[in-house]
Amino acid sequence: MGWREYMRAAFRGVVLSGVLWAWVGVLAEEATRRVVMVLPREEQNIEVGFKDYLLKRLPGVKFEMVRFSGIAEDGPTLVTKVRALRPDLIYSWGTGTTLALAGRYDATEPNRYIRDTPIVFTEVTDPVGSGLLRQMDPPQRNVTGVTHVAPLTVQLNAIKGYRSFKRLGYIINPDESNTVLVAQQLKRMSTTHGFELMEESIPLNSGGRPDPTALPGLIQRLRERGADLLYIGPSTFLAFTHRDLVTRTAMFAGLPTFCATESVVRKSHCLFGLFSNGANVGRFAAYKAAQILQDRVPPDRIPAQTLQRFSLLINMSTAKALDLYPPLALLSVAEVIP
Repeated sequence: MGWREYMRAAFRGVVLSGVLWAWVGVLAEEATRRVVMVLPREEQNIEVGFKDYLLKRLPGVKFEMVRFSGIAEDGPTLVTKVRALRPDLIYSWGTGTTLALAGRYDATEPNRYIRDTPIVFTEVTDPVGSGLLRQMDPPQRNVTGVTHVAPLTVQLNAIKGYRSFKRLGYIINPDESNTVLVAQQLKRMSTTHGFELMEESIPLNSGGRPDPTALPGLIQRLRERGADLLYIGPSTFLAFTHRDLVTRTAMFAGLPTFCATESVVRKSHCLFGLFSNGANVGRFAAYKAAQILQDRVPPDRIPAQTLQRFSLLINMSTAKALDLYPPLALLSVAEVIP
């Protein structure tokens, strides 16, 4: 081999070696991508859907779980803990958790929150109403995600499809902005939909927290006031933490319940509900996460959205206990659990 041929071969070897190491570097970068999942509760089907979808797109992604107390005062500690993990992306469940991490879009002290890491949320009822986003499309900040609640008009029509009502009971948790926002929306819609909204508010205990022992009395009071149905909206306190107490008390009082979230129907005693399927919400959120991690799309350009398909779920054991069976027409489109 002559000198020139030797140099050409050596040059090709250097180029191929460089390409190989660059490819290995890309794989290593993808393998070390870390997603921190911040939850105020145990994992559910929504998180399973999120992880399964993202692992198919990014097989090397690593997940780390962080529990949040759900108490707003613990937000700064949460931010410090999550920052120390140096995530490439943060998954956040719920309005309170996401606000603790990201703050309102117009926060006067933005340095208290995470503004330099993409955050993808799920189960935020009203991103704009809560102040998390100025607008949904585009969100114009490091936060995007998927809302899970069907429009209230659709929910009210689903209730009427099961049974007519004139008085709708509703419990407000003053510690959850979601419940306050929903109450305001229901009040505005009560005239056009022809019902009276009956509200009760959970009192606070000596520590300034909502008192769960007051729930049975509030539900009984709504029943005595003539409520035809108890609407349980997207509330961690009512529809998750104390879902058994709320739905069992209502059932024993003979008060039917409609729920805007899945687990309280599927795992407790709520009569029926309309919502986005949790696994589908998780997969849609993971699609947005993949756009950020794999496709390098900035989160401020990815719209926050609501799924357009909703599931109607009926709990037949509660229907039997209340002697309130669904119309046949509804059974043809609903999922029924025994």
